[in-house]
Amino acid sequence: MAKKVPIPSTLSLAAFFVRIATAAVYRALTYPIRRLTNSPRAPTFTKDVFFAAVRAGCDVVQIAHSRYLMPSTTDLYHQFCAANKIAPRSLEVSLPDSKDVVAAHWIGEPDADVVVLYFHGGGYTQAGTEGYLRFWTQTVKDLNTGSRIMAVLQLAYSLAPEAQYPRQLQESAAVLAHLIAAERSPSSIILAGDSAGGNMVLSLLSHVLHPHPSGDVARIELNQEKIGGALMISPWVTFSQEHESFTNNRGKDMLSPRQLRRYAGMFLAPSSNPETDPGRVHGDAYTEPLHNDPSWWKGLPRVVSEVLVWSGGNELFADAIADFEWVFREGWCQGGDEDGGDECENVVFVQSPERAHIEPILSVMLEQGVKGKHQTVIEEWMKARLEKSG
Repeated sequence: MAKKVPIPSTLSLAAFFVRIATAAVYRALTYPIRRLTNSPRAPTFTKDVFFAAVRAGCDVVQIAHSRYLMPSTTDLYHQFCAANKIAPRSLEVSLPDSKDVVAAHWIGEPDADVVVLYFHGGGYTQAGTEGYLRFWTQTVKDLNTGSRIMAVLQLAYSLAPEAQYPRQLQESAAVLAHLIAAERSPSSIILAGDSAGGNMVLSLLSHVLHPHPSGDVARIELNQEKIGGALMISPWVTFSQEHESFTNNRGKDMLSPRQLRRYAGMFLAPSSNPETDPGRVHGDAYTEPLHNDPSWWKGLPRVVSEVLVWSGGNELFADAIADFEWVFREGWCQGGDEDGGDECENVVFVQSPERAHIEPILSVMLEQGVKGKHQTVIEEWMKARLEKSG
């Protein structure tokens, strides 16, 4: 059972908001100077100020702040449905050999032809935000214009530090196994996630290929079928911060190195004080996919039909994802079928210049519905998966 998080003090909340406001004001006032001196900055004034505020908040935010200020993924879903006059539809799935259950929430019709099983980001420590619900509500609406329709099932997975790895993998595997057991063809399922959610997609695919040694993660029986697709937006592929983009893109992205170290520590090995900076933490083959040998991914074309990985040129993760492309593609292109084939063509990595972490989703909030190429590439890929599923 998750531990109750104490209500933060008024003083700590005030300090939290002052830190955010100070960072935003400073960034706004100095933007013209940094533009003239070509100092690191986001490409627009609005993004630069917003990213600075997010970085400042994430550097100092405590779990008590997050739990107090933000509703849970499930509570937010019900609030969103009520505000938009949508009938909420959810399911609960039991975990193997446990009385515990995990909830997942529908955006669209549960009997849709294609289901996107979605894992939200937030460093495994933060609940899903309204931006995800708005992004997927709009995406479902835009894609469901033909005879075949798509829906999204967002997993309300347990958060760290109250729950640690591999709990989140147990929950994602349980829901995927449930969908297949409910006679939904694997080819009609797309796994998708952003940031830590992208990490979860890779963790789940690794589990299908190499069942997790803990033994309490549900086995995924595909029955010689393939999962329809896997979409990852800015996936977290390593907890290392040694790549140059962690230096070169600092000030251009909304992520903070300290924030990421803290979140990784909470997810993997929380100490008696999980708010402290643990320094470099090390995961395993399921949580740090970049460090696997290419052979780890060799059989993946037999597991999932097609893969799209999006990243932004301005994000801290940019170089790590670029390195992961080589590792992943090398293993993938070794083939899955005995007679060979065009496996290499079915994995696509796209990096959009001057775009930040998870910006296809973020743009829904910052650009008021105006779609850029970074969004249309994802939408077109998903549209093709919807058409192929028929």
